[in-house]
Amino acid sequence: MRANQFIKEEHIDSNAVRELELFIMNNEDLYRRRFMPIIMNLKRKFAKKTYDHEKAKKLWQYLVDEAAKEYVKEFGKPDEDVKEMFPKETRVRVAELIADRELKNIEQGEYDVVKGTVS
Repeated sequence: MRANQFIKEEHIDSNAVRELELFIMNNEDLYRRRFMPIIMNLKRKFAKKTYDHEKAKKLWQYLVDEAAKEYVKEFGKPDEDVKEMFPKETRVRVAELIADRELKNIEQGEYDVVKGTVS
């Protein structure tokens, strides 16, 4: 691990990371509008063997940024903005965590259920 990576990780608020991640995973609207379309896109790329994990992190970043905005709008103070509540490093960390977890889920066939069936 490089020194600058170590220093950056010290400045990431793990509570904020967890809070934003939980907000994303428990927000039905974000799940339907953003999360599942990203999953389907990544599944296609994985099947075609064109999946790139670094690009996947960037894709998840769009979801995380939108979620942070919604979180601040819903729970923040009127004068608070996203950069104060969830600094860039925090949002990037959330995107990395989701990307890593969902790659494992895709590899394990988590989203392979045939549409319209009950398992």
